[in-house]
Amino acid sequence: MKKMTWLAFAVGVGAVTLSGTTVHAAQADLNVTPVQAASQRDKSESFFDLVLQPNQSENLSVKLQNTTKKDMVVDAQAAPASTSNSGIVQYDNQAKLDPSLVYNVNKLVQAPDKITIPAGQTVTYTAKLTMPGATLPGMVSGALIFEPETGEKATTGQGSMGIVNKFQYTVGILARNENRTWEPDLTFAGVATKNEAGTTNIAIKMRNTTSTYLNQLAVEATVTKDGKTYARKQRDMQMAPNSNFSYLVPLKENATAGKYTVKATAYYVKDSAGQYQDGTGQRYRYKKTYTNDVTLTSQQAKKLNADIKQAAGGVPTSIIAGISAIVVLVAAVFGMIFLMMKRRKRADSRMADLEAELAKLKANQK
Repeated sequence: MKKMTWLAFAVGVGAVTLSGTTVHAAQADLNVTPVQAASQRDKSESFFDLVLQPNQSENLSVKLQNTTKKDMVVDAQAAPASTSNSGIVQYDNQAKLDPSLVYNVNKLVQAPDKITIPAGQTVTYTAKLTMPGATLPGMVSGALIFEPETGEKATTGQGSMGIVNKFQYTVGILARNENRTWEPDLTFAGVATKNEAGTTNIAIKMRNTTSTYLNQLAVEATVTKDGKTYARKQRDMQMAPNSNFSYLVPLKENATAGKYTVKATAYYVKDSAGQYQDGTGQRYRYKKTYTNDVTLTSQQAKKLNADIKQAAGGVPTSIIAGISAIVVLVAAVFGMIFLMMKRRKRADSRMADLEAELAKLKANQK
């Protein structure tokens, strides 16, 4: 990997982290360097964090360096910030956006969707950001995304993984009308069931309906049914402005019909003087609690389990997990046997050497 940049900046309350460069492969041949704009809020930042008036425009320039000996075609796009179900800010034009998002960066930025960089050369890519006519209640957030074309296609057919190496770089964009910060606000928006990562989950929908980042989010959740309790805790998550995500509590077994009772507590914005304290003793400025139920019918539970089985190629996930565990165990056993045999061989070799030396000494004594 030739370049990896992480861009960090403070917005609202707490620290906000934007990915400056995200590389999805072992090596990259494109260097991406943002050029500081005239309206940059903090000159020490290496992403676009702009203060612009309504209807005002600003050119966003990025230097793209092709370090290879061949011409390179790079696809480019602007995408809004959203939040993944892992509680991580992402930039994706395919993501389902929260209804509270009024201004999509994708609609505010005019930019070429493709650029060619000659071998060994550096070119400047320029996009134009135009602010909405109305005064913003916070900030707009997104990124410029650059992805070199490789010409590779995913393989198809039985037994094929369909994997293609891709390099993707993101340069963050923040824009506001005034140099100030805003308070975030978290709301719970219901529970449902969701199959993901080979298991059925109770999905607790969470929304940040404010136009600012919601930082240092910690969630402690439990799901109970028929005397069984399923729990999940996660800290240091982050939500993009005007975004939502589903906090997943895995059931770790087949879904069954009946009522699942959900309880969740969310803390956000770490503050040593905060009045709210989580299970680890960490203090926060804000806290929200939530209780709700979700009921599954026999038909719904059957479908969830069937979908999981189908996604696993017809083999139940419990069997797959068991087989995986056995494979790991067998590999560990063979590894131990190999090491023992190697050590035994070394010991035998040493013994043979000692016996040879002893035989020489006896021969010399005679």
